[in-house]
Amino acid sequence: MATKAYLYGSGSSIEVIIEPGTSTYRFACQLPVTCPSSFVGTHGRVRYLANVRFLRPWKFDQNFSRSLTVLKVMDLNTESMMLRVPTQVESQRTYCCFPCRSAPLSIRLSLPQGGFVPGQTVPVDVIVSNDSRVTVEDITVRLAMVVIYYSQPPSADTNKDRFVMVEKTGDGVATNSRKQFTFDLQIPATPPTCFNLCSIIQIGYQVEAEARVNGCHAKHSVHTPVTIGSVPLTSQLQKEPKIWGADLQPQQLDAKALILIKEHESEELVSPPNPWAGDPSIPPPHFLEAKHIVPVEQKIKKSKKKSVKKSKKESKIPSEKITFTPLYAVFDLAGESDEPIVRPKVIKTEGGYVNEDLDRSTWL
Repeated sequence: MATKAYLYGSGSSIEVIIEPGTSTYRFACQLPVTCPSSFVGTHGRVRYLANVRFLRPWKFDQNFSRSLTVLKVMDLNTESMMLRVPTQVESQRTYCCFPCRSAPLSIRLSLPQGGFVPGQTVPVDVIVSNDSRVTVEDITVRLAMVVIYYSQPPSADTNKDRFVMVEKTGDGVATNSRKQFTFDLQIPATPPTCFNLCSIIQIGYQVEAEARVNGCHAKHSVHTPVTIGSVPLTSQLQKEPKIWGADLQPQQLDAKALILIKEHESEELVSPPNPWAGDPSIPPPHFLEAKHIVPVEQKIKKSKKKSVKKSKKESKIPSEKITFTPLYAVFDLAGESDEPIVRPKVIKTEGGYVNEDLDRSTWL
């Protein structure tokens, strides 16, 4: 993706003259289906940037940049069949030591399935069996996002972020008693799960249940991983799942180069259909910011101290401060959602849209 094209002129030193007035140049780049989603965290980021440089002889160059959101299309219907299977995990803990060891405190966490999308409500069932002599003060259930950062050699290192997305707290459980809880966690705007597309950033999610007990005892917790996608599971099981973008011919555009579109060429480029257009039961999503991703300033300062010296090879893109927050797809499957960012009436392309008011773009 780190390529360039000359919209006017060439790579030689020959000067060209642009006549006064407005000149329009159209260019395109086919996004590979293996692109990781845009993400900005504490220790790293995945950013997509279009930069236009205006070269003028004997004067300073002018640079214009625009960030855009790229979203990985993760269809839960084409992923593992295990995402449709209910999940359950259980953990036990005893207190005091032998021979005064108490009976166990057991927490069982159950989910109806393993794959969800933003905007969907996750029903979490928690069964607490307290056969110990320690009172459970309260039960907290949360959906957490775990981000792992990897730095490459010669300074190989690993760092981790944990962002709490949704959290709810229930009542306590008395000794020698059993109680069942049901929590509804609505998933906010967030990037899809990503483990195999980026070598420096991995994004995962997990549902956690934590019991806060009385006295000077440690909290008892249990967790299970979940997968966050961008296309929800359908009610009907597909016999032959179709991967989005598989029909797109790679010869149409070079996936590693920018293409200058001439005036006589077609106005609209052929793009794969909307990934949600195949199932009429799936409403088209709206796009929101991930408000739970808040980089911690203290961690940023520590990471800068651990970082190695900057490479002598400077980036060709000017080092200007870019403030941009990616937008992520949110589905209206629960009937309740935050106030969406209104889409413009004019759709620029089947693969994305442009919100002129916020100067942002979202692409698949």
